[in-house]
Amino acid sequence: MALSASALAPLAAQMRMPASALYALPTAVEVFARKTSMSAERMIHECLNNAPLREYLAEICIQVTGDQGA
Repeated sequence: MALSASALAPLAAQMRMPASALYALPTAVEVFARKTSMSAERMIHECLNNAPLREYLAEICIQVTGDQGA
């Protein structure tokens, strides 16, 4: 099930990454959720409340898209 933009908007607003890296966010959230056996919605909630996890997720999105913000 694809994550909606409205579900990801609060998380994206807290993440410091280039706009082009946001394209990887839905897939990254779904993969993180699957690997931890939780729902994507629960993973979003965890990321909203866990700054280190949110930063790690942002770094993954940036690496995947190859956009270092230069």
